Amino acid sequence: MLDAFRRGDRAALAELYREYVRPVYAMVRGGFTFESGGQARRFDGHRDPAAVENVVQEVFARAFAPAARAAYDGLRPYRNYLFTIGRNFIIDSLRGGGRAASAEVDEAAPTAEVAPASAEDEIHARQVAAHTAAFVDALEPGDRALFDARFREGLSVEESARRLGVSEHKVKAGERRLKKRFFLYMKERGYFEGYRLNREGLERVGLLLVLFALGGRG
Repeated sequence: MLDAFRRGDRAALAELYREYVRPVYAMVRGGFTFESGGQARRFDGHRDPAAVENVVQEVFARAFAPAARAAYDGLRPYRNYLFTIGRNFIIDSLRGGGRAASAEVDEAAPTAEVAPASAEDEIHARQVAAHTAAFVDALEPGDRALFDARFREGLSVEESARRLGVSEHKVKAGERRLKKRFFLYMKERGYFEGYRLNREGLERVGLLLVLFALGGRG
């Protein structure tokens, strides 16, 4: 499993996503304590569903990036490693965005435990999956075949081109077009806030499509 994870095996990533997506949702919504300037501070959690989804997907995008996969030693519990990435991202976002964490909190409050995922988290995760499913279900046959080859089966560009009977250039162009359409589709529904149609934004779109295709539907 560790070797597959480090290789970026899609099935391994999907398994980890399914295992930890609810705890990450709970952390983002429920908040956590942390130290800043020698004082105990608290992030109270996001309340806006779209903001929660944006942060959750960003945490997994960072955790599944090549450098983060290579840095995981397999000795520490992966949950702790993932939560460290998530907490660091949130704290950096608070500082960079000018949003102040709340005032001092009880320094005895646990920093690693989070509340279980709420019913609202479950509903929101299903909404995201429903949006993605609706997008995929509405694809025309050619685009659906490309989606299945590249995202559901994880075929390479070369293998997908042979499967579909087209050039590799057409596969690449079609995949990029598909990601752009999905980006705009989700943007209209309040997701991908702060992202643009650039490489970073399209990578994030691709990750969400892969996780959906492999069954990581929250």
